[in-house]
Amino acid sequence: MNVVHAGSTYQIYGESLKTYSQLPVRSYEVGFSKMTGFFLTAHNDLVVNESKIYGSSPQKVDKVLRAFNLTDRNFGVILSGRKGIGKSLFARLLANKAQEYDLPLIIVSEYVPGIASFLSSIEQEVIVLFDEFEKTFADQENCNPQEELLSLFDGIDGGKKLFVITCNEVHRLNSYLLNRPGRFHYHFVLGNPNPDEIKEYMMDKLNPEYHYLIKKLIGFSMNADLTYDVLRAIAFELNLGYSFEETLMDLNISKEGTPKYNIRVEFADGTYREALSQHINTYSTDRFYCWFNEKNGRSSDSIRLDFIPSEIILDMDKAEMTIDPEKVDRYVDEDYFNMDNADEKRRFEYLCNLPITKISFSRVAEDFTYKYLV
Repeated sequence: MNVVHAGSTYQIYGESLKTYSQLPVRSYEVGFSKMTGFFLTAHNDLVVNESKIYGSSPQKVDKVLRAFNLTDRNFGVILSGRKGIGKSLFARLLANKAQEYDLPLIIVSEYVPGIASFLSSIEQEVIVLFDEFEKTFADQENCNPQEELLSLFDGIDGGKKLFVITCNEVHRLNSYLLNRPGRFHYHFVLGNPNPDEIKEYMMDKLNPEYHYLIKKLIGFSMNADLTYDVLRAIAFELNLGYSFEETLMDLNISKEGTPKYNIRVEFADGTYREALSQHINTYSTDRFYCWFNEKNGRSSDSIRLDFIPSEIILDMDKAEMTIDPEKVDRYVDEDYFNMDNADEKRRFEYLCNLPITKISFSRVAEDFTYKYLV
């Protein structure tokens, strides 16, 4: 029998009782009992099953741990992005790497009033992971769980901890968590793999006889949100011998919506114009019309370009989308000019004939996250 004396309380435990001055390095999950309050229970270590990690997550993990090691206060990291983009993988990589620094991992998977005080009572360096934080700690009828944690994140009660939040919907995070590097130093917005990362991944995952489809897949990525989860599923189907078209049709991936692009038109005189957030279906054979406006002192002029979206081409080497200026029709709106004024008439004629040197398209990341980063 073992008797533990704390305050005025004596508790009886069996012979298996062990006491530690520090939490052993492993993974834990916070639990709660109405009878005994908060406690930690052993949790399986977060395992990284992938033999090769794609993208920049390993470098970012090293960056986080290096910064945490150099600071003398609590340190926070927000991981945001859509589902399947790699947030959980990042967290697993971080938890595994942290063991080299003797940092235990504490997983918080539910909100219970008073949890901030419990976590504050752990007076050693640990990682505290809140997965899908905006859901687990969503506003409740009589309280705001996220606000309850602000003093914990700031480290007012002492101790030094690495807090990691993953979230899918940034707009549901408390405003006091965003744009506050003193509270959450890093905010990594995990986006879709770029063309080079897609190529590297598919070269590894696709059977050699299907490598010719990689270029087609990269072209498709310009019009669809392809996470690594989606790429894994596509590679699996293609390796079974199904066609590219059948694979996209049958897979449980989004088939709705038209992506947005920023269009940049460069002219021979060194000037350029842009049209932002244009919905373009690059497979369409219907003509697309787009206005490009530019302010010029007290006046303004407007140019419209018409083109067929399916004629947009992808340069694999440069990961760039362009269209041949010769395939684009131009219209300059005469209503923007006083044609009785010689200077404005010359300006109109100049814009009608000014050679276009390049028209390029860049995919817009349709993630409200960026609203909070400016």
